[in-house]
Amino acid sequence: MEQAPEQAPEHAAEQATERERQRGPEALPEVPPARERVLEALAGHGPERPATIGALVEVLGGHPNTTRAHLARLVDDGLVARTPTGAGTRGRPALGHQLTERGRLVVEALRVSRPVSTDELVTAMAEHLAHTSDPEVHARAIGRRWASQLSEPSAGSRPAPPVDTVVGLLTTAGFSPQVEPDGDIALRTCPVLASARAHPGVVCTMHEEMLRATLDRSGAADTEVHLVPFAREGACLVRLSSARRG
Repeated sequence: MEQAPEQAPEHAAEQATERERQRGPEALPEVPPARERVLEALAGHGPERPATIGALVEVLGGHPNTTRAHLARLVDDGLVARTPTGAGTRGRPALGHQLTERGRLVVEALRVSRPVSTDELVTAMAEHLAHTSDPEVHARAIGRRWASQLSEPSAGSRPAPPVDTVVGLLTTAGFSPQVEPDGDIALRTCPVLASARAHPGVVCTMHEEMLRATLDRSGAADTEVHLVPFAREGACLVRLSSARRG
């Protein structure tokens, strides 16, 4: 029996991508918010201009290692390809990154399902609040209302440790929290980074109050929380302390 000739790898990849396109968005992998931002940043870099990690960090903020970890996962998922750029040190060329065709399909699907970015919406809200008589009061009120939508009050069950509650909530919200040796929680990615840079007094206060109200509702009202915007290079910090509020 005559066998069909083997397809070249690039032709097989093209056909696989076309099958995914025909099957629709449900065939594409789910991407967490932090990695969505990496894909969006890469969308502006074509094959002739792959993005280095340094270039991505300038757009995304945060620590290079965080961006490097996100890229490694996106490469494993077949959404991003690495290519030498010709720059870098002798014998170790810098690597550029660009979307694969599959990655571009994911970006297209994300844009269709989310026509207005969260960052744009938060920026508009922050600009409005910044011109009110007391922006901080309004930001804290929004943070408390936000917390009421994210969690139910503790009802007799043993509450989780405050640090676990905060880390879990921040992860769900699209941050990449990391507990430091000194107990601080470092945030090296932010889903609304542009808004936070433009209006930290509103955006970061809103996040801080959301965390505080969530701890209250989880039975940890004796834990104080402070969010310190841009406390370190490439990171904001969340600090928890035991200090019952009156």
